[in-house]
Amino acid sequence: MNQTLASFRDLKGIGPATEARLHESGIYTWEALAVAATALASVRGEGETLRDVANGVAARRGEAGGEAAGPRLPDGERLEAFVLRIALAADGKPQRSEVTHVRTMAEQTWVGWNPDQVSAFVEKHGGLPPAEASSRPRSVASSDQVVVLDAGKAIGGVGRDINLVITNTRAVGGDFGYRATLSAHRLGSNGEGWVAVGARTGTGAAEDDVALRFPGVQLPAGIHSLQLRFELQLPRATRQPPALSLA
Repeated sequence: MNQTLASFRDLKGIGPATEARLHESGIYTWEALAVAATALASVRGEGETLRDVANGVAARRGEAGGEAAGPRLPDGERLEAFVLRIALAADGKPQRSEVTHVRTMAEQTWVGWNPDQVSAFVEKHGGLPPAEASSRPRSVASSDQVVVLDAGKAIGGVGRDINLVITNTRAVGGDFGYRATLSAHRLGSNGEGWVAVGARTGTGAAEDDVALRFPGVQLPAGIHSLQLRFELQLPRATRQPPALSLA
């Protein structure tokens, strides 16, 4: 590129996502931003806000069919912007991740951190050719897999039974063994990680849900987030953990 992308984050109200949208819209210098801001200020009607103008432009753009690909930058380059968010537990372990394609606002979320899925999302929405098999890190196929699920919240202070149901077990492809560990993390605690409060082992079948009962779970006073770690022994090796969920 002949010109350097300017960083607009020093302006109040402009964060990474807004800056990325400006860049991918072809506004990548302070001069271009000044021209756009002046032009928009001149077309605003009485009582209208910039959001009103933006909504009107988006509606007309949609009627016209939109733009099939990101805008062209100097030297023929094309910019595609993505925003990646990762929620980390106090001990640094990823709990969930989310990536957004700024131009189309398409989103996808995962439990934990899955770099292969993130790469596939970027390739699909950015129009990239698939990476060569030899250049992409490959996970090792294994019959031992782990799925981490958000199990909601619970109020502590008294013992309680916690009942959970794992669904979509057809995704495992056959009968399987499992170990389920329920952990809790008190909201607002500093420096405290997930603490195991119950565990169950057993076997499951692809055609049945798995009902898990954790009796007499003792939680300290306060509101706690719950997490279920579901370790599986699958009937056959796979590179990706099965897509399971809690009812």
